Amino acid sequence: MNTKLRPKMDFDQLFAEHDADFTKSEQRIVDFFRRNMDEAPFLSAAEIAQRLNLSEATMVRFARTLGFESYPALREALQENFRSRMTHSARLRGRIHDLREAGDIFERLVASEIDYLTEAMQTLDRECLNAAVELLRTHSRVFIFGLGPSVSLVDLLHIRLTRVGKQAVRLDTSGQEILEPMLLMGKDDLLIAIGFFNLTPTMQLVLNHANQRQTPVILVTDTLGPLVSEKANVVLAARRGPVSAFHSLTVPMTIINALLLALSSADQENVMAHLDQLDQMRAKLRGAS
Repeated sequence: MNTKLRPKMDFDQLFAEHDADFTKSEQRIVDFFRRNMDEAPFLSAAEIAQRLNLSEATMVRFARTLGFESYPALREALQENFRSRMTHSARLRGRIHDLREAGDIFERLVASEIDYLTEAMQTLDRECLNAAVELLRTHSRVFIFGLGPSVSLVDLLHIRLTRVGKQAVRLDTSGQEILEPMLLMGKDDLLIAIGFFNLTPTMQLVLNHANQRQTPVILVTDTLGPLVSEKANVVLAARRGPVSAFHSLTVPMTIINALLLALSSADQENVMAHLDQLDQMRAKLRGAS
């Protein structure tokens, strides 16, 4: 069995072809996919099984019913199909349509951001957050990497980690310039990778290199968790809402702020000593001008 999705096939078409073959449990999975078209292709079999109170074996049988050898094979095909249909223009048209349907664009946008934050407050794994803080506390040099919209979060993290006394190294995203600082990574360092939606070759390179160098990894992501969880020591799930041209960065930014504040609390003596030195240097600079 080696089924491949046709580029223009949507979920309904795929499932309709096998409708007569589904068991009741498999029909529940189909219904879940139809209700969660933006999210479902990026969830693991275990995550969907848990939500539907099914076994992982049922998820495997579902994939085989559709003609795939395994659930990861089905998920990979669904993701490829999903990305091929979700062009930038299609995402923007969809986002504009949704906001226009809601009437007041600003009001709807703010309401969406509140919904995402509320969901994050309820679902973010606090043990993972605490583990990430401990990694930050115990590693003085921190490499930071992100692509696309993540670059703004990388800049924010770089500035604020430096401010609290960490040696923050921003991995350049332009061409081969990323390679030289990567060679400095070691087991005494820490990597924070921020990535959403697409697992790019550069992201894979950075994560693989960190693993080879035994550098601990904190991954901040929305849909990449199941794809690269084995490459990260800690995965912080940052929901950004439905896939669109202008994804929300509110939840990822809030998670980063929470990391920094929790770090400052956990390592308060060192952080405050560093900030005191910074204030003294600022005073000298003002006096010299």
